[in-house]
Amino acid sequence: MNILVTGSKGFIGTQLMEDLQKAGYAPVGVDIGDKIPEIKFDAILHFGARTLIRNSLNHPYEYFEDGLALTMKCLELARKTDAMFLFPSSGSTAEPSNAYSMSKKHGTEWINLYRNLYGTRATIFRLFNIYGTNARKGAVYLFSKAALTGEKAIRFGDGTHVRDYLNVSDLSKAVIKVVNGKLTPGDYELGTGKGVSVNQLIQMVEQISGKKIEIEEKPFILEEADKLVAKNSPVENPIPLEEGIRNILKKLESELK
Repeated sequence: MNILVTGSKGFIGTQLMEDLQKAGYAPVGVDIGDKIPEIKFDAILHFGARTLIRNSLNHPYEYFEDGLALTMKCLELARKTDAMFLFPSSGSTAEPSNAYSMSKKHGTEWINLYRNLYGTRATIFRLFNIYGTNARKGAVYLFSKAALTGEKAIRFGDGTHVRDYLNVSDLSKAVIKVVNGKLTPGDYELGTGKGVSVNQLIQMVEQISGKKIEIEEKPFILEEADKLVAKNSPVENPIPLEEGIRNILKKLESELK
């Protein structure tokens, strides 16, 4: 089975490549700017994109070019070769307030068009907050790092906004289910189904690390939803957030020695 993974050197893509190889596959990885090999792929896992929402404010065209335009290129390849197509959307697409979210929203609309016109076998994963030991951004990583280094951590807003934190390993398992045909093509929300406020997350990190985090509060750069939690997620037995935090702290401790 020929599998293409775009964004293969990114945080999520690296995990996918590793887990696919462990599952017996030999995925082909490409990143933004790479030439896609001219072979017939059975599955296209399209995780290549610019991902920092705040950066999209100053680079809207680049987020279109490396977001929606790249999605269309991969989607058209799936149509021409009858490959299964998997696309990660975002919990922020309900009310796009930036180029990143808009690119994701338009990507899902084009996928739906291809489904209706050409019968493209597409799966859309609406991702919530993905974290893991190899991440170098995101709330779980930043608060964990602040706890160990003593550096000040920025909290946007008053910390009452609620998010769903899913370990990247659980996301990777769900992707492999799609590849194996154990999860039928369709639209899914990928999360734990449990909401945790930012203040609760900070408290968890403090309790597990035994360190107090110095917090600097700043206003939101962009409008943020009060609550984003996955509904009817296909993820089974997700890694508890407390366990994920422990693993991140352990990894960071070894790196900071």
